[in-house]
Amino acid sequence: MKLRLNRYLSLCGLASRRKAEILIESGEIIVNGEVEKRLQRIIDSSKDEVFYKRNKLIVQDFEYYKMNKPRFFLTTMAIEEKRKTVLDLLPKVKTKLFPIGRLDYDTEGLLLFTNDGQMAHRISHPSFLIQKTYLVHLKGNISKTFFEKMKKGANLSDGFLLPEKLDLLSSNSDESLIKMEIHEGRNHIVKNFFKYFGRDVAKLKRISVGPIKLGELDSGKIIKLDYNELEELKSIVFK
Repeated sequence: MKLRLNRYLSLCGLASRRKAEILIESGEIIVNGEVEKRLQRIIDSSKDEVFYKRNKLIVQDFEYYKMNKPRFFLTTMAIEEKRKTVLDLLPKVKTKLFPIGRLDYDTEGLLLFTNDGQMAHRISHPSFLIQKTYLVHLKGNISKTFFEKMKKGANLSDGFLLPEKLDLLSSNSDESLIKMEIHEGRNHIVKNFFKYFGRDVAKLKRISVGPIKLGELDSGKIIKLDYNELEELKSIVFK
């Protein structure tokens, strides 16, 4: 396989193509024992050896998917007899995929899958500050005064939570709809946040993870991330 050096680095899972160009120009990439700063350099994967910080880079057969997880499906790769799982919705592929993080049994929306452990870790771990966006349905009306209290955060049992963004989209006597952005992934963190204020979540849907949007993907469907989605994700995760 012959391809440009920046593309080769991206396929190795090192960085996005844009970030790879920066690494090349800064002299951090070694090809066949010599520093390579030429962006136009063509790599022959059958004979060229590429290193970054003394680590040999090899093209990985990574795959990346997004699913619109339905409600009442477990986020697990184990076989369950009594309850449906996301495993039931995965396509038959040679690669063994696993979910990046999880969604609760009764939560729906965007769930990413991959076989790339490094990518999964960086998306899931709060230290990398990858934003997750949720639509939260609460029963009953929420006054503007009460909502302002929510925006100041909540001292939960496992630590303080201050949402990056909290928008009240609608509110009436029957239901209130809130858009919430956070980068943490503690268990039941969204539900626990609203429970702190005495409100139970009636319905919860995740609509984005970093730059990846759920969009119009039908419930229960799973598709591969396209090239632009993947490059944008890498640019955030490996910045």
